[in-house]
Amino acid sequence: MQTASLKAEQKHTRWITSPYALGATIYCPATHHDLYAIASGQKFPNCRSVVICLEDAVAESDIESGLKNLSKVLTIFAQFGLPQEAPYLFIRPRHLAMAQHLVEWKNIEVLNGFVLPKFCLADLAGWKNTITDRLQVMPTLETLEFFDPGYIQEFRQAMQQEMPSVLALRIGGNDLLNCLKMRRPRHLTIYETPVLTLINQLIGQLTPFGFRLTAPVFEYFSDLALLRQEVERDVLLGLVGKTAIHPSQIDVIHEAFQVSQHDYLDAERILQQDAKAVFGSNGSMLEPATHKQWAMQIIERAKYYGVQPEHNYILRNG
Repeated sequence: MQTASLKAEQKHTRWITSPYALGATIYCPATHHDLYAIASGQKFPNCRSVVICLEDAVAESDIESGLKNLSKVLTIFAQFGLPQEAPYLFIRPRHLAMAQHLVEWKNIEVLNGFVLPKFCLADLAGWKNTITDRLQVMPTLETLEFFDPGYIQEFRQAMQQEMPSVLALRIGGNDLLNCLKMRRPRHLTIYETPVLTLINQLIGQLTPFGFRLTAPVFEYFSDLALLRQEVERDVLLGLVGKTAIHPSQIDVIHEAFQVSQHDYLDAERILQQDAKAVFGSNGSMLEPATHKQWAMQIIERAKYYGVQPEHNYILRNG
């Protein structure tokens, strides 16, 4: 019932088999003066994944310096290897044309892959032809087309045919709010804005067909209590990780993704080979035929985030 350390997993492979391994994904501008320390795991050792951003976090006038900074870091990694404590690393290019340039860099496959910004059907073929099989991708859903339920269905069908093995789809909450000419209110979670309806549609139309979704960033990094409320809702909806913009958010997100003692024990019982068709546990009915998918996700989540300590469980439920 203890967490499986991402650091131990990295000793064997850099290929990510579960999006839960991403944890709280920190976005870092490519221009950051501590980019190597962040990307190597020295600066934030509790960080499991980093996206080096060349898009919204970098001004147009700073693109060249950001590319030089990124190239320098990749060269160091290629020469000396990635430290064991290094988080998983992705690049968010500014656009498809930049990605087509970056994949030609000789050291690019030091990284895990790319976050595809403002991803839509119009760019699907271009991205498919650009990214090699040795790089994993996470398209970001953050444009106005996704407010059309019919478009989501068309998107899903195209992705199933052309890009079925994406690591995760990232929900770009702030960009979606921008489509509505809104900004998230300071005292509310994303689930108390009109974007809730869209998030529910994305989950309903994509998750049953094998796509995993990560939760939007929480921009008010000074309010960790409200962040925790939002992450608890992320988990309830079956999202598999969360974008973070500040190191203070990392542990809060990881803790909120921990599995409760009751859920873990119920999941184990449901997945037992000799489990009865219907049985009671902790005051609730368990039915393996209908609860198996839930149980498998609980066990997968516990592998990466662990199970809540018993004293935490008593405090929350006692």
